[in-house]
Amino acid sequence: MTTSVSRGGLAVAGVSKRYGSMTILDEVDFHVAEGEFVAVVGPSGSGKTTLLNTVAGFVDPDEGEILVNGAAVTGPGPSRCVVFQEYAIFPWLTVRRNIEFGMRLKARRRPAAQRDEVVDRYLELMGLTAFADALPKTLSGGMRQRVALARAYAVDPEILLMDEPFAALDAQTRETMQETLLEINQKEKRTVLFVTHQVEEAIFLAERVVVMSARPARVREVVPVPWQGRRTHELKTTVEFIELRREIETMLRGSA
Repeated sequence: MTTSVSRGGLAVAGVSKRYGSMTILDEVDFHVAEGEFVAVVGPSGSGKTTLLNTVAGFVDPDEGEILVNGAAVTGPGPSRCVVFQEYAIFPWLTVRRNIEFGMRLKARRRPAAQRDEVVDRYLELMGLTAFADALPKTLSGGMRQRVALARAYAVDPEILLMDEPFAALDAQTRETMQETLLEINQKEKRTVLFVTHQVEEAIFLAERVVVMSARPARVREVVPVPWQGRRTHELKTTVEFIELRREIETMLRGSA
């Protein structure tokens, strides 16, 4: 498979990565269209996080290239923003100041009045208005991850990269956060690459799912998700949802 690198969005074109004699990524090739939400799943240790770190610019590929809206990725930059599994927010800053932080940096700096407007919007979207002046230590895990999401959306990156952002949450909070992410992304459409080890989460959130093989990781298949616009908690109990989950889980078992 050869990815066209002329389109907008994110292009991962023939990317390989080795550490010593070990090949982690082997000619990985796929495209995320502008405004599309794509999830990546793969067996444990298959290189999903290495792939995301390569797209983020934290790791250089040995072969191939990564392009964001046609521009080559050569390192970290303002075109991409990463939401990590850990609550990567500053404990000494209030919720408001955490969300505002990225907009104070040189690469994304905005005037004070505009920062206030953006922060107020994301406080409301994330249900955090009442906690605007609270410190992170007073918040639950789910609320802290809402702050991290709000901060990522607030800087308006071209690509949002999410590395298992809900993995540290309990099951009930994780489901709530999945629904929160769906809601905010419907209102604030972004191009998203979402890495997860949970197939159910991938097919609930994404428009397409990139299924990776075991290491050395290759793209085994790109699976379209058929239920656009009708994603509620009840969807997870439907026959078609369960069948698609089993289909992808079977692929993963076959490549482990």
